Amino acid sequence: MRRTIVVLAVLASSLFAASSAYAFDCIRVSASHQGSVQSANHSGRWLLLDLSTTEAATQTLATIGVQATPAQVACFTEAYAQSGQPLTFTLGIGVAGKNGVLAHNNPNTRVLSDGHGVDHIEDSPISSAVDAAAASCGFSANG
Repeated sequence: MRRTIVVLAVLASSLFAASSAYAFDCIRVSASHQGSVQSANHSGRWLLLDLSTTEAATQTLATIGVQATPAQVACFTEAYAQSGQPLTFTLGIGVAGKNGVLAHNNPNTRVLSDGHGVDHIEDSPISSAVDAAAASCGFSANG
């Protein structure tokens, strides 16, 4: 899933060619569902990944190019929910801060995987929870 999300972010970044700094390394994990939806719909700098229902997960997985059967998606949604990770989160696609990154160069690495605010996608437990849920349901979250 990490590779798929990063590839999608790179592709989506072409929409933001006017900006010189992008952030593909960060996910916003502690916003409410409504906050995530608003960020994705209004800022143009966050991509909503919604795994809260089978229907939402189907749409999210299709958006990032993951193919799975309806039964696999239903299994995935349930397995991911059991992980205790946020059911909705957003991927940064052009929210870069100073020096072109938002989370990656933060020297306080503890906060990059604590599930609050912005996490580094590679360090967040969300990535492993997504991969484990997909694997347990018989498909790869890497597309």
